[in-house]
Amino acid sequence: MSKLLLKNALLVTPERIIRKDLLIEGQLITKIDNDISDAQAKIIECHEYIVLPGLIDDHVHFREPGMTQKATIFSESRAAVLGGVTSYLDMPNNNPATTTIDLINQKKDIAKKTSLANFGFYLGATDNNLEEIKRAPVKEIAGIKVFMGSSTGNLLVDNAEKLYGIFESARTIIALHCEDTATILKNEKKARESYSDNVPFSMHPLIRSRDCCIASSTLAIQLAMQTGARIHIMHISTKEEIAMLEQLKFGNVKTRQISGEACIPHLFFSESDYLQMNAFLKCNPAVKTEKDRQAIVNAIENGTLTTVGTDHAPHEIQAKQGTYFKCASGLPSVQYSCLSLLELWKRKEITLETIAKVTAQNVAERFHIENRGRIEEGYYADLAIINPLLNHKVKEDEIASSCKWSPFTEHTFPSTVVHTIVNGNHVVENGKIVDETSGEALTFDR
Repeated sequence: MSKLLLKNALLVTPERIIRKDLLIEGQLITKIDNDISDAQAKIIECHEYIVLPGLIDDHVHFREPGMTQKATIFSESRAAVLGGVTSYLDMPNNNPATTTIDLINQKKDIAKKTSLANFGFYLGATDNNLEEIKRAPVKEIAGIKVFMGSSTGNLLVDNAEKLYGIFESARTIIALHCEDTATILKNEKKARESYSDNVPFSMHPLIRSRDCCIASSTLAIQLAMQTGARIHIMHISTKEEIAMLEQLKFGNVKTRQISGEACIPHLFFSESDYLQMNAFLKCNPAVKTEKDRQAIVNAIENGTLTTVGTDHAPHEIQAKQGTYFKCASGLPSVQYSCLSLLELWKRKEITLETIAKVTAQNVAERFHIENRGRIEEGYYADLAIINPLLNHKVKEDEIASSCKWSPFTEHTFPSTVVHTIVNGNHVVENGKIVDETSGEALTFDR
């Protein structure tokens, strides 16, 4: 059995930050104490480092199967572990869309062979797979994903009667993309009338407007209240949606009926960044005002929003070029999510304890992921080890995602991910992947 010993580690938990040694035996954390000795253990000296629970990203699009020209589970899981992300929940908008358990199992088979991080997969809802949703094995899937707003293929569900049936029938948490398609189409028509094909990217938050998000989230909350469904509204982008969720903070993270997620683009950027970034900031929902960004940051700090994900959505560089309507929406960010949040900590916008909570513990609790998300004896040894004093300038040649671009290219973060440990395996050492042992399928205690 392999052993790792972290000496003099500054361990970050949601409750406190403590200086201790930490012993890993096999896959598990077996001891946290002062001055641990084990002659058989590989030692990592951590006196200059911060140790976070490995991030669990509840919102990624790793594109496989069907869109491997954009990304693969292998490439994106490499990006994940380089960024301290040790587990992820992958969305169903593949080709074909993951709308059956058989298709989920096919993705699991790929991940078992190629994913460096631990993995879970959502079942996509459509207008006609209600029976699949009813019989979905809740211990084996991340949740049900419903695209209530503009989406691709057969995953768009915006009929109120169909939505009610899905909400009423789902036996596990429903993750929601909330944008109102009718509002978007109306705004697109206005933009074309004003700009023809030369719509500036700064119009994106006016086209995918706050009204379209508020209307859809309002409907989702109403349906949840009517049916008793447990919902998690993904990538909240407006202060108004946060105000709605503030009124619904009943129960703890695990038992709360209605909750929301923040994503890295909406935590880190604001509408002023469109002028410089243009297509490379185009994502859905749109990044909006600085007041919205600040409200989102405050909401993860005060517990209104319970989890932070990335909405990692890589596109080949050619798909991000051209005019507004021809340019794909989506940003790759899984490799730099931890560093982004640590920059917010350095800017005194959030605490280290909050980072540990919203990226790991809360994700595990909200999705009922077994035995992960905490730095605690008996839990899986999934850890991100950070040098908080070493700057990291993002260079194109280090980007592990297949797309080979990032919204953070040439940005200098004030911290660096030094080591990543997945299931007790020292996968990333001194910023380099040194172990390609496959991650494991996440299990769900439901």
